[in-house]
Amino acid sequence: MLASELNTFLTNLTKTAETEVDTPLEEVIAEGEGGDLEFKSSFLWSYQGGCVDKRLEEVILKSIAAFSNSDGGTLLVGVKDDGEILGLEQDYNSLKGNKDEFELHLRNLVNKSFGVGFAATGISVTFPAVAGKEICKIEIKRAITPQYLTITDKNNSKVEKFFVRSGNSSVELALKEITPYVQARFN
Repeated sequence: MLASELNTFLTNLTKTAETEVDTPLEEVIAEGEGGDLEFKSSFLWSYQGGCVDKRLEEVILKSIAAFSNSDGGTLLVGVKDDGEILGLEQDYNSLKGNKDEFELHLRNLVNKSFGVGFAATGISVTFPAVAGKEICKIEIKRAITPQYLTITDKNNSKVEKFFVRSGNSSVELALKEITPYVQARFN
């Protein structure tokens, strides 16, 4: 019995358990945008215009659609393209609230654009602090059905678009490309 216990101990001693180590968010941001990571300065607040710009919501939704129609990914809101941490204070002020108001507004838009089922299972939203500022981390899963997005075009008309990731950007697929892409990706 003692020999058996000793053998078990020695066997377990030589086994290497694989553990997944999370890379700190600061390091992820420092590596820059890529096929599965995108930065957005804001959800509502235009840093260029110095005011609320509702068109920025469509930019966020476009990224969510593109990630979900591809292999999934992470969207960080409150981070400039160059990796500078801006935080969410301007967005919070625009919503006259805090992270709860921010998430509620985001989820309402996702519910409306992609459906409640997708909003409940296709994304997870957290608010980590980076460099002393709160940002929004939206993790988007690979969708099981194509996700189309209705956006406002240059003529102020509502049109349905299909977005995918191409390298480190979200791009609209041309009409003639959608069917073959959907058949290859979702079948």
